[in-house]
Amino acid sequence: LNKVLLYKYTMGASASREKFAESVSALIEKDVSADDAEFWDELWKIPSSAEEVFELISAESARQLRDNRFDNLATLFTQATAQLCQIVETPYSIYFDQALNCTRVLTRILPFLLEKGDLGDADENVEHLCWGTGASPIPGDEKIGLVIGQEDRESVLPPNVAKFEEEQEPLALLVVHAAMHMLFLPQFTCDFYEEDSLPQKPKSAEQVRLEESQRKQDRDRRTDAGLGHVKYLETGISLVPTPTSIIWAPGAGIDATQLGFEGVTRKYDKNRIEVLRLLLAACCDPLFSPADEYNPLASRWLAVAVAADAPNNVCLFYSLLNTVLSYDPNGVPYSSTFASNNHVKLVELSAQVLCVLLDCGLPGSPEVVLNKQNQQPIVEFEVASQGGFNMIRTLLARMDSGKELTFVFNGFSRLLRNVYESKSKNSYLPNSSIRLECFQELMVLLWKFLEENPLFMNHILTQCNVNEIVTPICYLMYQSRRDPAQIGLVHICTFV
Repeated sequence: LNKVLLYKYTMGASASREKFAESVSALIEKDVSADDAEFWDELWKIPSSAEEVFELISAESARQLRDNRFDNLATLFTQATAQLCQIVETPYSIYFDQALNCTRVLTRILPFLLEKGDLGDADENVEHLCWGTGASPIPGDEKIGLVIGQEDRESVLPPNVAKFEEEQEPLALLVVHAAMHMLFLPQFTCDFYEEDSLPQKPKSAEQVRLEESQRKQDRDRRTDAGLGHVKYLETGISLVPTPTSIIWAPGAGIDATQLGFEGVTRKYDKNRIEVLRLLLAACCDPLFSPADEYNPLASRWLAVAVAADAPNNVCLFYSLLNTVLSYDPNGVPYSSTFASNNHVKLVELSAQVLCVLLDCGLPGSPEVVLNKQNQQPIVEFEVASQGGFNMIRTLLARMDSGKELTFVFNGFSRLLRNVYESKSKNSYLPNSSIRLECFQELMVLLWKFLEENPLFMNHILTQCNVNEIVTPICYLMYQSRRDPAQIGLVHICTFV
């Protein structure tokens, strides 16, 4: 029976691979109309893994599609974006596999579009496809209105079609926003519970006393750093992650009790990885400009991702940060030999995405601004609407509680120690821990905290054992001193 099932699975996978390859070849060899619902519907429903998509849409094929069949590429990009927007609006689980196919295709083709974007070769067609909002000069371009598999376009679009298309948002913005929505889609990348349905435990008198003592210490620490003045406003943009149950891991900004009944879960790691790869691909256009001309304000894609109105941006910051810094590579010994390493990939990818989002725009202000009614941290509307505003950098700069800063320090020290603990042969179980490969990203994140959070440096010097950070940094410098490929890592270690 097992052999029969394996045979059927193998044959099915092979047939799907052939169908997808045929569809890609058709896109390269001939013009395919955007109205050919049968072709596009079949394309999106072909089950394909990320590896197959990247293999079958080779770099050469993607460039051929862009340079010789731009109409087909435009339709591919437009309809994949339409699928993601549709799954955000109607998140039914039966469409999740189709949404993953669209995510993989977009992840593959976006870098080749951005290669001809405004930071690359500045192609007019790419500019209009990604950022145009009016009628398209590309024949047959249906923009975002056509939902795949529905032949009756009038049933999808609002009555005033022309007005709808004129007011349509740019596809670039829709892709980034769809990805940020999908990172917190219930039953796809997170669990969701109503706040009042979570179990509530009354606080003991001792807990209340400790919290009040911690708040007093935090106020004193801010005063010592010159941040004692608190500004109160009637309204602003909240910096509190809501709803709390969708955050991926506890730590900064959220306690484990606020996560829901299951707490930390890894069942969504594969989907989170897929969508994070799409977000990373959408934010890669600075790679196509010369390094000596890098401008942190130049990328419009990144500006959309870190803007104050980007969906779930506060939840994204705390999810990425907590996923990275709560990870313990010394958990179950030899776990990598009998379990999937998806969570390790998620940790490393989260660190990469966080580095990218922190490397654009302007530094955030550490000034304390609170809502007058509920005493929660906010950002002024005037500040958030200014050019170069970065919500992610603002959240990093505004972290000011001793509990959060200690969590950040402990996370960095635990992960950086992995560089030599994973190689240690003097333990009872040699080579039993998982070795991370994202030390450069960790060092960049540490440098960002030291540079942009005015309380973090003083906290680790006065409240923590700084040797736990210095020792692995010195080890990294020593190990990488003769490797030209690691010169960037040596430099960042030296700066720290």
